[in-house]
Amino acid sequence: MAVVRYTWMFRTAAVVSMLLGLGWMWTALFTERQAEHRPYVLALGAATVAVAVFLFRRARFAIGLSAVGAVVVSVCAALFIPNASGPGVLFLLGVAIVGGLYAALSFRVLFAPRT
Repeated sequence: MAVVRYTWMFRTAAVVSMLLGLGWMWTALFTERQAEHRPYVLALGAATVAVAVFLFRRARFAIGLSAVGAVVVSVCAALFIPNASGPGVLFLLGVAIVGGLYAALSFRVLFAPRT
């Protein structure tokens, strides 16, 4: 397996993904909020936890999946900025910038020539 640069970035992304997936699983299993979506939220939480585990191992497919997810989150945050007000605008701008930067660096790792 090739050495992957930006190890700290992928570990941070793995921790964030793990917390997000566990939060979704907790919501699906132990709350009554949106009970009609419970199977989908549980499956999405399990998939997010699985991607986080593979991100800890720096697997290339997990890096790709997380980069695509970061692009989606970044675009959604950028599109919602006109609807936000106050400090929410700055928060969404930060999410869009950080998500775009993570995606760019992830794609750089994925498509860099192997030595």
